[in-house]
Amino acid sequence: MRIVSLNTWKNEGDYPRRLRLMGDGLAALQPDVVCLQECFVGAGWDTAGVLANRLGLVLHAAPARRKPRFHQGELVRSSSGLAILTRQLGASEAIDLPEDPNDGQRIAQRLALALDGPPLSFLNLHMTHLRGPTAAALRARQLDLALDWAEENLAGGLVVAGDLNAGAEDVELARLGLTCGPSTLQPARLGDPVHAGPAIDHCHLWRAGGWRAQSIVQAMGDADEDGFRPSDHKAVVLDLHPA
Repeated sequence: MRIVSLNTWKNEGDYPRRLRLMGDGLAALQPDVVCLQECFVGAGWDTAGVLANRLGLVLHAAPARRKPRFHQGELVRSSSGLAILTRQLGASEAIDLPEDPNDGQRIAQRLALALDGPPLSFLNLHMTHLRGPTAAALRARQLDLALDWAEENLAGGLVVAGDLNAGAEDVELARLGLTCGPSTLQPARLGDPVHAGPAIDHCHLWRAGGWRAQSIVQAMGDADEDGFRPSDHKAVVLDLHPA
């Protein structure tokens, strides 16, 4: 079972080109499940829908953060939410998380899959990007609410994935028990500033439930021939096997 988590960076930069690069990168990884954040929908575009079609996966969308955004020079009505792509149909739900008016709506998405082996559920998150002690406390509340919700009637394993906007050693993520990793943030184009720092994108088997993690790596960080990357985040790839 291969799970990939990727922040798709809304419709920023050369969006059509990046969307092709995301499709190419994900197709090369051959994932069974993809957890996406910042999924732009607007002006006839649908990031998660395009990627689901490219990969031949089932789309489970959770729209959020509806507001006007500039797209190719025009202000359009849009959303930027979460999505999970899977090989099998699953039961997907979403809830609102605590938020700060300086940030806006944050949601959590969960999905349960019935598999031939042990059942497996997914919690897809994109927590507040704000900085400082108050924001760290808000992320802790967001995570606690999301984890408590994901554990309700949980059968089998639980994977927590997404852009948590905090590193493994940050106190607000202590409940997850993560291990440290290198920076996941990359410039969207060569020559742009590099966002250094600890990994803020994670894909973690939090409840084993009959599964074991075989490997976790970063991917999709390379630029194309013109120096463009799929996103300003790398993908995180988690491979699981039945225990």
